[in-house]
Amino acid sequence: MSVIEKAKELGIEISKTEQYQELERVSENMQADPEANQMIKEVQELQQQIQFAQQSGVQPSEEQIQQFNDLKGKMDTNLTIQAYAKAQNDFSQFMQEVNSAISEGINPDANKE
Repeated sequence: MSVIEKAKELGIEISKTEQYQELERVSENMQADPEANQMIKEVQELQQQIQFAQQSGVQPSEEQIQQFNDLKGKMDTNLTIQAYAKAQNDFSQFMQEVNSAISEGINPDANKE
């Protein structure tokens, strides 16, 4: 079996994991929640404006910073967004474990001291 075939097999197995299934479920919930999507869109736009200002050597306005902080606070209390963030974090941690296992397979002596 080729490495590519093994990688596809690994991908299939990953898609069956609890972490991936939960991420898929909450992703669907996010897509169905217009309020959560609007908050994320607005926060991203404000974040881009603030970053652009900072990169241009201009201090962002107090209004922009306050608006950003207010929206972030609302996002932090939105249950759909909280569930999505948790699922993303859990899946990311899982994938780090998978990548570590792959690295160990490539270089099994790297962790031996």
